[in-house]
Amino acid sequence: MIQRIQSFYMLLLVLINFLIVISIDSTKEFSLPESYFGNFRQYINDYFFSELFILIILINVFLFKYLKIQLIILKLLFIPLFFGILNFFDERSIISSFKDPCLIYFFLSFFLIFITISSIKKDKSKINSLDRIR
Repeated sequence: MIQRIQSFYMLLLVLINFLIVISIDSTKEFSLPESYFGNFRQYINDYFFSELFILIILINVFLFKYLKIQLIILKLLFIPLFFGILNFFDERSIISSFKDPCLIYFFLSFFLIFITISSIKKDKSKINSLDRIR
């Protein structure tokens, strides 16, 4: 399980979301300035976006024997990220959206999920090729 590269990518994604949970606290006195994650902050706090994301990905790490289910879950995680980035650009101007550090979170999450999916597909093709030989 842990020697697979996709598990490392998923754990890295968990770590990033865990840092977001820590950095964005519900009380504004103790959290980072409001400029971080801008208007997206209310969606993270109100809907427990990062906490659910962490839980789903941790469950997905332990489903290493079920590659199809892992792929489906990862593809479904693209949907809230896509709507999050649409909402991110909808509530402010495009120029101020590109200056916000929250955009790095979205691009990094998309990238990590994409390379995780591609590495799972590679593992799946290796397993299928070995099954043909037997």
